[in-house]
Amino acid sequence: MVIIAFCTLAGYYTKQFTFDASADTLVAESDPDLLYYRKVVEAFGEEDYLYLTYKPIYDELLSKETITRIDTVARQLRQIEGVEKVDTIVDAPLLKSPPIPLSELATGYRTLLSDDVNLKLAHQELTTSPLFKNLLISDDGKTTLIRLKLKSNEALLSLIKQRDLLRAKTSKSEDDKKQLKKVENEYRVTKESFLRDRDRVLDEVRSIRDSLKDEATVHLGGVTLVASDMIRFVKNDITTFGVTVLGLIVIMLFAFFRRLRWVFIPIATTAITILVTVGILGFIRQPATVISSNFVSLLAITTISFTIHLINKYHELIRIYKNAPHEEIIVRTMREKVEPCLYTSLTTIVAFGSLMTSDIIPVIDFGWIMCLGVMIAFFVTYSFFAVALMLIPKGTPSNSLDTTPHLIKILCKFSMHHVEGVFKFTFGLGVLAVVGMLLLSLDSRFIDYFKKGTEINDGLVFIDKNFGGTIPLDIVIKFPPYVAPIQDIEDDFFTDEEDLYPERYWFTPDKIEVLNKFEEYLDTRPEVGKVVSLATLENVARNFNEGKPLGAVELVSTLSLVPEDIRKEMINPFASPEDGLMRISTRIHETGEIFSRDELIKDIKNFAVENLNIEAKDVHVTGMTVLFNGMLKKLFSSQTSTLLFVIGATFTMFWILLRSAKLAIIGLIPNILAAMVILAFMGFAGIPLDMMTITIAAIIVGIGVDDAIHYLYRFREEFKKTNDARKSVKNTHETIGSALYFTSITVVIGFSVLAFSNFIPTVYFGILTALAMVLALLANLTILPSLLVKFYK
Repeated sequence: MVIIAFCTLAGYYTKQFTFDASADTLVAESDPDLLYYRKVVEAFGEEDYLYLTYKPIYDELLSKETITRIDTVARQLRQIEGVEKVDTIVDAPLLKSPPIPLSELATGYRTLLSDDVNLKLAHQELTTSPLFKNLLISDDGKTTLIRLKLKSNEALLSLIKQRDLLRAKTSKSEDDKKQLKKVENEYRVTKESFLRDRDRVLDEVRSIRDSLKDEATVHLGGVTLVASDMIRFVKNDITTFGVTVLGLIVIMLFAFFRRLRWVFIPIATTAITILVTVGILGFIRQPATVISSNFVSLLAITTISFTIHLINKYHELIRIYKNAPHEEIIVRTMREKVEPCLYTSLTTIVAFGSLMTSDIIPVIDFGWIMCLGVMIAFFVTYSFFAVALMLIPKGTPSNSLDTTPHLIKILCKFSMHHVEGVFKFTFGLGVLAVVGMLLLSLDSRFIDYFKKGTEINDGLVFIDKNFGGTIPLDIVIKFPPYVAPIQDIEDDFFTDEEDLYPERYWFTPDKIEVLNKFEEYLDTRPEVGKVVSLATLENVARNFNEGKPLGAVELVSTLSLVPEDIRKEMINPFASPEDGLMRISTRIHETGEIFSRDELIKDIKNFAVENLNIEAKDVHVTGMTVLFNGMLKKLFSSQTSTLLFVIGATFTMFWILLRSAKLAIIGLIPNILAAMVILAFMGFAGIPLDMMTITIAAIIVGIGVDDAIHYLYRFREEFKKTNDARKSVKNTHETIGSALYFTSITVVIGFSVLAFSNFIPTVYFGILTALAMVLALLANLTILPSLLVKFYK
């Protein structure tokens, strides 16, 4: 009744469990670059864009019919609550279709909707424009891009600022702590509301996109969409593959044990574990991210492992104590397996607890969610499993468990009779693993997260190739800030009108020249896509100056003629005179050859310092590219630094459990090798370390150490009886070896189906987890026994 009541309560709170699909989950909160990025957002505004491409099927892009249709689509998009503005070629100011004099710049420019616009000249102007080509129109002039700027949540940004200021205090008073807690709670509630609203906006945009498919080829892209679609793919995989994986596990359990009870009890135990964990997360309003979403699968592995070991022990005791009461068999089963299962839980918690030393909030969350889940798995298994057995009659040994699997016998003989050969192979494999690990990289790409042929992949690839890249990267240069001139009374007396834009005097040819040189350099980098800055606009303005660069007088004169609405749209996002900042905006290609983001960022800064003589403190490279790169670097450094901690903690756990330093060292060797082999496989296969695969080391250690603990615990018990390492290895293989085999094969078959996912991180997770299970099994049934035979006396 207690279990039923607890499950009912947990089930109620599962409806409050959510996924966090924000782009914030792709960055490190403690990254100094994030703090600077937020300052840039304050100065220039946040640029959270969605990109919708439109290629008409039946008409030319610049036909009257298509222009009207694009304008209608833009109006529909503007009506979506949450869309701040929409930019299209329809609204683009045309200066040469036909040409207008400089004096008419403020009021005389045309757009594609103007009655007297020359569409032929407009096509030529747009496709050759330094500004609009690859920004709003493709090179061939057949496709246009509609940019949707999404509204930022000012309340959320304000709370982030308050939270960061409170967190930054080195010594916090009680009032500060209370205020921080209040702000963090408000932030959580506000963010949940913001994410729900953002999902609504994306759904409405997708709906409009889908309505256009009969008249045009359309694609949708943008970083916000990528973050959202990651979660959508994860949810879809849980729904689609969850049933399939469950079905395969059911088949494997029945194939091994040939009893419905041994199918129902493991599945029910696993379901209760996941239900309770999700219920608790819902109760505390802790969302899952792309990184932590795999906790469901990993808890399934852990719980099934526990139950299979208990089933195996139960059958062993039934064979030995045929006439013993059922209750006695159950109690003895639970008692004899509690110690290895407890230490298995603790070592797994240590492995995943290492993730909590990271600076990345989603990784920290993944770490403690797994720690919580493993504890729940242990307690649920040791409560529900025993209760379920008590409620059903005493079983008879399954014939399938009376015979040791053939593979186990082969591995046993091989490990005992070819000890030297196993050691030589292990050494060679270790050397090869080191070589493979040296090939690991952090150069992951968002495009590679989605399988080719999926809608999101097609959209990202098309936009990347035709509209200047995918991931934003900004370069911000610091100049002396604008200082308003001090006017005396006579100046005021003779001034007829107020100067509405005095900051125009801050813009000088030397600043524009710096931007021009920077743009020229960036255009030589194949990784860099569309580049836009005030230098781009100055190149457009040269049409009024016989193609020559604008001098100081021409520059000030041109700026004075720019209408305020165009100034807000085309100048303010790239210059902040009061802060002394100029911004170069670009996007990074993801469809070319794989490159190092870190090297690109360093090269850009070095160019500014060495070629433009800008002081290092006055140039900053920022944007999502930098933040994502910073997150990956922090992930890598944190995992590297905690690996020794995990090994040390695991060794301590082994020592306490087995009461032998020698056994502890022997138990670690094959599992360290297994982890190295998995990482080497990733290196040779070109699978980059990213926010998903970086956690595989903790997963491998958790899985491998579980097998080792059960094996070594049983070996120690057998050694007490025989005092002979070879006999003990043989007996251990014939008992615990079967449980390891059943667990590994069940999980491998079940999780291999994830390789058919359209979300590549899920594919990697399925393949690497299955491979980790196989390696853990082989390592602990070959290398581990060979070490025991050789060194344990």
